[in-house]
Amino acid sequence: MPFGSGTTSGDLTRRFLPCHNPNREDRAMAWNQWLADGGADPVLRFIRWRNGSSADDDEILQDAIITAYLKVERGEYEVRDVPFTAFVKKIAWYKIMEAARRGAGHVSLDFVAEQADDHNPTEQVEFWREHEALKSALQDLPPRRSRVLLLYENGYSTSEIAEQLRIKEELVRKEKSLGLRQLRDALALAAGT
Repeated sequence: MPFGSGTTSGDLTRRFLPCHNPNREDRAMAWNQWLADGGADPVLRFIRWRNGSSADDDEILQDAIITAYLKVERGEYEVRDVPFTAFVKKIAWYKIMEAARRGAGHVSLDFVAEQADDHNPTEQVEFWREHEALKSALQDLPPRRSRVLLLYENGYSTSEIAEQLRIKEELVRKEKSLGLRQLRDALALAAGT
């Protein structure tokens, strides 16, 4: 299989893997191509949406990408019928939990076990309950706050949101903070905690 630049997403992912591509330089070029093509963008949106820790979103992203790179180089990644970003998102989720643990002092072991079990039917039901609670909570937010959160979740920066909504960056930050707090409270209430 040639490791040229005209590859599909799956071919690009295979270029990361030492077992498929013995050329270390080409593997590094594949990572750079993945980043240049916006491969990390969905991961950053995921981090922005899920990060409740005091750690910076970009720091978590960088840490997740470095960890993903090291795991791939050590052969700890298998090509499956899921996007490569799912692998990086899972790492990012653990990085968020680590940051929360550092900031809050602890994370429940039951919570970690539930998150680690990909095939848990209860987790799937909880995901959909949380999804429905989130949709409902978003509808209950004031319109501007909801728009700020949706733009933020889609990867827009604070300055881009301010420009698009024609408001000050300080107001964007305030709306985002209040909105995220309201969503967390609504999700906690829906979960019965």
